[in-house]
Amino acid sequence: MGVTMHRERLHNFRGILLTPDTVTAVEALLRSLDSHGWVTTLLGPPAQESWAADSLVPAGREIWVGVQHEKADEQACLNALWAHAVPLGFTPWLRYPQVTAHDHRVLHFFGPWQRLFDSLISEGQGQLAWSSVCAAAQCDVGTWKGDKAEGRFIQAQLHRAGFPCGPVDGAVGPATVAAIRAAGLGAFSSQQLLERLKSLEPPAAPPRPRQMGHLALPGRNLVIHTTGGVKATQTALGASLAIDGPGQLIIEVGERHDRTQKR
Repeated sequence: MGVTMHRERLHNFRGILLTPDTVTAVEALLRSLDSHGWVTTLLGPPAQESWAADSLVPAGREIWVGVQHEKADEQACLNALWAHAVPLGFTPWLRYPQVTAHDHRVLHFFGPWQRLFDSLISEGQGQLAWSSVCAAAQCDVGTWKGDKAEGRFIQAQLHRAGFPCGPVDGAVGPATVAAIRAAGLGAFSSQQLLERLKSLEPPAAPPRPRQMGHLALPGRNLVIHTTGGVKATQTALGASLAIDGPGQLIIEVGERHDRTQKR
């Protein structure tokens, strides 16, 4: 088309280019940590000369945060960062809070692309979730430099508006066409479709009280990890769940164990 496609613009926040919603989340994170006596430093990311398709840095959705306290070691500081960041919607780069040379400080803010990530995970296409989120988020701010930019932008905006259409790969196939029709945009030209998608917003989710549930996997060794508004407490038979909002529940199911003693 020869026209730069974007819906959002990046903003300079303390020398780091971020999306407006990421800026809001970072400000809330820094205030939260500061109010509890933690000293924070925004460490990056630094300006990148080379573009990468599989990165959220060009999309303005990655930050590196250093946390310190005179009475806490590095592990305790990392635990504090997770405790304050995850409920605000940040996704740590590492799966578990383990101190490493660098990666434990990296946080991502998926924002409207969390539903895209979750959608692909639930469909058994988790191997494509990260690349799709990166492509969608970059297209949203006009920093995508790869191929099929128009198709990827359309797919990204359909996901953002609540019309899932599979991976953000730029291939406008049956799933994308079906999502366009479901959004009521099937009669528009390509240019009109692009403009409409920029302003199309997902329906507001009604407020919901806390939801409770139970997971029963008796006789199995479990490792449970949650993020966001999802909380889990392990029990003898599995886990008790409390859901206050969007989040993730990750369960590693291990071998069976036998609690009975042989006589």
